Order: sequence, then structure tokens, then C-alpha cells
Amino acid sequence: MQQISFLINTSINTLDHVKLLLKSLRENLYSKDHEILIFVDSDNEGTVDYLREQKKYFTDLKIITHKLKPCVGYSRNNNLMVELAKHDVCSYLQSDMVISKYYDKNILDELEENCILSATRIEPPLHGESETTITKDFGVDPNQFNWNEFIPFAELSKQDKMLEYFFAPFTFYKKTWLEVGGYDTLFRRSREDSDLLQRFKHKGVKIKQTFKANVYHFSCVSSRGKNWFDKNNQEVQKRVELQKIADGIEMRRFLQKWGNFNHGEEKLVKLDMDLVILEDRKLHPMFLVQLEPFFSRVWLRTQEERDALVSIFSNQHDPANELLGFSFEDWEYAKQFFRQTDFESIYRVGEPEDFNVKIEVDFSKAQGNQDPFLQNLTSMAKILGVSQEPGIYELGAAKIEIRKVVIASDQYIKVDNPSFDMTLLTIE
Repeated sequence: MQQISFLINTSINTLDHVKLLLKSLRENLYSKDHEILIFVDSDNEGTVDYLREQKKYFTDLKIITHKLKPCVGYSRNNNLMVELAKHDVCSYLQSDMVISKYYDKNILDELEENCILSATRIEPPLHGESETTITKDFGVDPNQFNWNEFIPFAELSKQDKMLEYFFAPFTFYKKTWLEVGGYDTLFRRSREDSDLLQRFKHKGVKIKQTFKANVYHFSCVSSRGKNWFDKNNQEVQKRVELQKIADGIEMRRFLQKWGNFNHGEEKLVKLDMDLVILEDRKLHPMFLVQLEPFFSRVWLRTQEERDALVSIFSNQHDPANELLGFSFEDWEYAKQFFRQTDFESIYRVGEPEDFNVKIEVDFSKAQGNQDPFLQNLTSMAKILGVSQEPGIYELGAAKIEIRKVVIASDQYIKVDNPSFDMTLLTIE
């Protein structure tokens, strides 16, 4: 059998899930010789000590820890595990998953070159029904998981069915991941999967979800926290609400890259466009903040307006930092390892002399929220078209001057993350 590097990351309050995942790896893998990399991003339960005890049960179990306070983060630690993996095939598992019998054999049977392969998730009824998942309750607490019923159910659920969809758990050739640069560290709490999928689509990578391999997934433990579904737990629900705020910030980052949102249903294209605000009356800053992601640059009338808008984003990392446990000092040091949005280059004063597409807008002449310009913000690439002739056009309150149509999102297909200090890692 071709050997696999299994990639698992874990953090606080997940030891019981990790124990169950390791039990499933120990008992359900067809081959015992795979490499298993476990990145312990933060530890408050003695997870590292437990994993050291488990090394005797596995041929090649590696424990990765680090010296960065308080954590490396999901996007980066996944990238690091891929870089460290010794086998050509990598398979990512979340720590709150349980693999079914012969999971390794099942995924290798379906994996192709230049492909990202997702297995199917069996989940408790915490979300609505979906064609991509199988809903069946074997427990929401790993200590009460119904192992004896799950194993035969998982076998009976395997079928010759394929979808074009992507989510964890997923398997891929290491070179396929590296060719797009892996996860974008710009995303700290969500949307990293949708961004990666968009880049795979642009690179022509085949997207597959197989129903011949499956896992049980406790659902959203890594993002929303343990027992996130408990509506009576105020502390848990506070974290859930904070995650919603973080999700909104991540969605904005996604729009800045791609100009629209989907989860791989089609390739997204964002054009290089300059937005010029013409009117004298002062617009509400948050209105301009909502417009900005759809453009490469926004030109304002005064330095005061520009400074006010840039300052809005000075705390954009606060929700993620609170969720991840970063102090101000921690983030001041760690942010060098993350891609950042340069808002000072986005917001400018005056008008552009050199541009590809310039859109001038006088909102005093707009037809409210029904203005055709506002209604079509997410469709600009389709409206203008990549082969649009140079010229001047009108769309509602906007005057559009085209010199050349340039696809801005092409620069993001391979992400260039900041380098990481590998001396911060310990591998045992």
C-alpha cells in the first residue's frame, strides 16, 4: 500500500476527541506504517504527555509543538504539516473525527493526481440535512460515543457515489497543495477552505467527494468550541457570537480577493478597478467600508476621510485574537507570520492618473439602494467582461472608464505567505 502522511491539528479542550480519533486510527487503518503528524497548537489538558504514551502503538507518530504564544493558527499549522510530511500523499483529519474501517485503503482507491479528495462526514443532527453529509447521531460527546453501532453503520453507508464538493477530511498529493501555496494565512478563523478551493478551481485541480470513505464528525468543535450547541451555556454562546463577528471579517477578506463568494460552484473573477468618490457631501464611513472590497483602490476627497477609514481597521484582528488567546504583545510579535491587508495602499486621496478601469460615482445622483451600480457590485466582472472594449460607459450613478480589463484575482491563485521561523518548532 502507498504510505500516507496523516495530518492532525489539535488545541485546548480537545483531548477526549483526540483519544477517540487515535483509537480509530489504531483499530481501523488497513496499514500500520503510515506517518501520523499531530500538531499540538495549544495544550491545557496534558495532550502532549498523552501522545507520548501513544507512540508505542504506532509505527511513525510524530508530535509537533512550538514556542509561539499562544498558538500558530489553523491555516499556518496545516501548511507546516504538509511541508514536514515525508510521503507524497497527505490526508488531513480534524481532531473531532473518527475514521471508519480501512479509511486509508478507501481514500487511496479514489485519489487521483491533480485532485483534492474529500471523504463523507457522518454527523449528529446539529445542522440541517445536506446531500454532502449523512445525518446519524452516535453522540455529541466523545466520552459517550457509540462505537459499536458506528462501525457497522459506516460500512453500510459506503456507496459508489461521487460529488464535486470540498470539506474536511481531505486527501491530496503534497505537490498539488504546494503548487497553490497551501492555506492563505490572511484567514485566521474561517473562509480559508473556500479560498483554497477557489485557487484549486483556477489551477484546474479536480474536486471530488467520495462516499466510499467516511468519518464521524462531532461538528464545529475547532471553530466554535466544545459544546457550542448548548444554548444554556452563556460562556459558550458568547464565544459563538464572537466567532460570528470573526466570520464577517473573514468574509470581507474573501471579497477583497475574489469580488464575490461561493464555495467552489464556479470560478470567481475580480477585476482591477479604481473607485473614485466624486460628491462633496460626506458619506458615512461604514458605507464606504462596504463598497471597498469590490475594488482594488478607493479614492477619497480628503486626507481626513482616508485616515478615518484606515483607522477603522486598526482592530480588525481583535475578535480572532480574543478567540485564540493572543495578548496585544503576543500579536505584535506573531503578526509577522501572517499575511496582512494593506489598507493604506487601498484607501487613497485624489484621482488615479494610471488605471485599468476607473469608476467615478456621485452618490447624490444615485437612486438609493436600488441604483444599478450598487445592485451590480458583485457582478462587475461579468458585466464588463474580460474582453470589454476600451471606452466610457454609464451604470446608474457611475461613470465607467475602461482602458484595459485586468483580472486582479489572478495574483492570488498561488498565495505567498510570509516565511515561518522553523526554529520555533519541536518535533518528537
